[in-house]
Parts: sequence; structure tokens; C-alpha cells
Amino acid sequence: MISSRGILAAALISMAAVSISPAQADIVVVTGVNNQGTDNVLLNTATNLSLVTGTVGPNDLVVNFTSTSGSGLLSANPSGQATVSGGTENDPLTQLSFDLASGGTFTRSVFNINAATDGSVLIHVEGINITGGSFTDDFTVDANGQNFFTITSINGQLMTDVSLTAINGATFEDVRQVRLGGFETVGAVPEPSTWAMMILGFAGVGFLAYRRRPQGQALRLV
Repeated sequence: MISSRGILAAALISMAAVSISPAQADIVVVTGVNNQGTDNVLLNTATNLSLVTGTVGPNDLVVNFTSTSGSGLLSANPSGQATVSGGTENDPLTQLSFDLASGGTFTRSVFNINAATDGSVLIHVEGINITGGSFTDDFTVDANGQNFFTITSINGQLMTDVSLTAINGATFEDVRQVRLGGFETVGAVPEPSTWAMMILGFAGVGFLAYRRRPQGQALRLV
């Protein structure tokens, strides 16, 4: 027979085990193009907007582009190599982020950073790991003229946001030819604290059922 203290201790141990689970991610960034499983982001024409959009994939998922550099304004040219560049008072462009407006995820991103001046780029990736928690990863790559990069998430990791920041003297003329792939709609995944509350709740229900059972009468499960 398990005592009430035993039930509570087991619940607390389970809560601790859930809470300290590491949020690990497997993200690979390589120089070059791996278009497998991706589609072009079809940009909408834009001039000096704080939010530039495009669509991607067979379901026309909306992609958002934003910037924290300069005025934050962006322009987009869908023709030719499909470029996103800095708008008025956002030249030189030094930061650009993109994600899916639906809150969905992707497993591969391909883009061409067209550097106006040489330096480095900090690639910041955010997403959802295999346990349902969030992760962030940072990578520093060289920026010299036009550079294609491919970001791939593996082992069940899902990307939600990619941010490009020019550092070490680099600036962007534009970011072009963005492609995304491996789309998935993510449902609400319980956070570790939610799991812990659920475990404690189940333990409490079990304890109350035990306390209410008449002495000497077996607990019947239907």
C-alpha cells in the first residue's frame, strides 16, 4: 500500500524530472544550397514597410520579414532574384528576421546574403525541440559578397524563426532567394510546468480516492 506521503513524493520527483529536462536542438548550418524539399518564398512587392510578406509552399503559407536595424523599414522586389532590402533610413541594412505568420514551423531554410561590406553574420535560430520545449542556437559565418547558406534541423527539431545580424563590419545590400521547406503545423504542446501540474493533479485524485474508500473494502476500477 502506498501512503499519501509516498504519492506526493513520487509526484514531486516526476515534476523535478520534467522541469530539468534539457532543451537541446540539432541545427546544421552549411555554406551552399540544398534545395531539397523547399519552395521559393514568393515576395509581395513592398516599399518602405515595417512588415514585408511573401507566400511559400502549396498551401501559400505567409512568411513575415522584419528588421530591427535603422528605421526598421524594408522593401521587397519579387522579380529576378526576389530580394528583401532596407527601406528609407535603413541603409545599410544590418538585421533581418523571417518566420511563418501562422506560427507554423519548418525544417530547412535556404537564402543568399548579398553583403555590401565584408564581415560576419550571426545566424540566430529559434524553434521547438523534440520534448516540446523551445530552443535557440547561434552560428557565426563569414559574409563576403553573395553567400548562400542552408539551415537544416534534424532529429525532430522544428524551426520557427531565423534572424540574420551583420557583425564585424558587415552590412547587407539585400537578402535574396529565400526558400523554406518541411512545414508543419504545431499544436499546443504542454510546457514542463504544465506537465508537473498534471502529475500533481493525478496524484491528488488518486489520494482522495484512497482516503474515501471504506476501510477493508477493495477499490474497484471500472
